[in-house]
Amino acid sequence: MQNDDQMNFFQSLEKDERLDFPVDPLGRGYDEFAEDRERAIEQVNTRFGAMIGENVRLNFFGFTDELTGKLMLNTLLIPESKKDDVPLRIGKYPFDLRDVENCVRV
Repeated sequence: MQNDDQMNFFQSLEKDERLDFPVDPLGRGYDEFAEDRERAIEQVNTRFGAMIGENVRLNFFGFTDELTGKLMLNTLLIPESKKDDVPLRIGKYPFDLRDVENCVRV
């Protein structure tokens, strides 16, 4: 196949053969996703006493070193109960909320 043939490949396809991306039937987009996520983070902060989205200094059980930075959720899924894991991260360092001994806003 020559370069010219590669460039004309998609033009030669029939309309129904082209790539179709799924459409949300409710018309929700990224803005709606971002708003839902912000509400969920507020709920997690309230329910678990976390400071997600804040600059914090953390101490962990069994470690003497501190970790400082912006506390973020390490998942797109929001925990539903206090029994669920709450995966967090600061920078590239993942951990669970249960591992945190002390958290101070910086």
